[in-house]
Amino acid sequence: MDSVEGPPRYCCAILCDRGGWYVLERRPASDPDAPGRLTFFGGGREDGEGALECLAREVWEELGFAVDTSRAQRVFTLATPSGPAWFYVAPGPEPETVRAAEAGYAAVWLTQEQVTAATLADWHRAAWEGVLAGRASGTVV
Repeated sequence: MDSVEGPPRYCCAILCDRGGWYVLERRPASDPDAPGRLTFFGGGREDGEGALECLAREVWEELGFAVDTSRAQRVFTLATPSGPAWFYVAPGPEPETVRAAEAGYAAVWLTQEQVTAATLADWHRAAWEGVLAGRASGTVV
């Protein structure tokens, strides 16, 4: 298991709009990583890419939204079998301002309570619960 130290392998954004709604990605049943589940937007860091650059690129690719990385706050580090995943909280888009980037994927807006009750992918569930509990880090196997 990789430690939570060092550069992240993955960067994810917990996006919340001005009204307090969280935007997540609903993945299709055919998705290989999280079939039919909800995830926060993000993904793998490319060689030579900084964490915030990764965050901005992934959110743009998946949501068509230019996340304001100057307002992104790192809130959780998840140790995973593939390497560290850093989760950030950042201001999110309003529903009418984004597009779905890939066929079968959809952006959904949920309240905090709805996110908590939703079927999240395992890593995203661990990070969400950790953030709500005030923890800075956690581990998944």
